[in-house]
Formats: sequence, C-alpha cells, structure tokens
Amino acid sequence: MKYKILLSRLPPGDSRWEWKLDSTLFKLVGSDYGIHDLRAHAHIVARKEARYLRLTIVIQGEVEVACDRGLEPIRLPIQASHQQVHSWDELYLPQADEEEFFVVEPKQDEIDLTQALYDYVCLAIPVRRIRETCPDEFCPAHVKTYLEEEP
Repeated sequence: MKYKILLSRLPPGDSRWEWKLDSTLFKLVGSDYGIHDLRAHAHIVARKEARYLRLTIVIQGEVEVACDRGLEPIRLPIQASHQQVHSWDELYLPQADEEEFFVVEPKQDEIDLTQALYDYVCLAIPVRRIRETCPDEFCPAHVKTYLEEEP
C-alpha cells in the first residue's frame, strides 16, 4: 500500500508529505462508500520525538457522489483535519486533546495510513449529499418540480 510511513527512515523533528488521493484509495480498502470519484490531497506533518510520533493529517479536495434528491452525480467539496499519536514508549500517556492514540509494537517499522485516509474522506462528506444551491439549473426537471410542490 502506498500510504505508509517508515519509522526507521524518519528523522527526528518535522517531516512533511503531500499525497494525491484518488479512486485508487477505494481499491486498496475494498470499499467506496458510494463515492464515484475522488480528487483530493492529503497533507501530512509528522513530528518525531523521543517517545512518540505526532501526525497531523489535513485532507482537501472534492468527491463525486449521487445526489440524495435526484440521484444524479454531483461534486461536493471535502475538508478534514485529524491528529494521530503513535507511541513506542509504554509509559507515554496520551493527552486529553489527542484525537487518536496508537501503540507502536517493538518490531513495527511502518505506519499504514490507508484505512485512516479512507475514513477521514468518508467522514468529511456531508450527511445530506446535495449541493448548497439545490434546486438549481443542474437539477433534473423532476426534482425541481417535486421541490416546488413542497409546502
């Protein structure tokens, strides 16, 4: 999988990556959450300290999904920001503001972010999959008619 960080090659201090996210992510995970297309970037900042690795992951882009009203494909913007802490010291306790905490096993040399990136993309999609301007000129005629008839 291509969304991995190798701990043995990571220098102390800050490191940065920018990964392109597309539909390949769904093939790696084996699920697509109803997303037809993904065009996004993940910006990762890793801070390696003596006892832990802190990751800040920011995802920005857009997804193509079926509209909840007309079932036509629509593009929706997504944006997400998450933090992960990976500790290899059993005595390190997570602080209250840390979003996700993982213990790195002694022989573990990589952190695979594939599933986390998929989860963050899915969580960034609005619950109601409609454009903010709906109904608009892009909506099918039957959707406009139905929405105009609502009291």
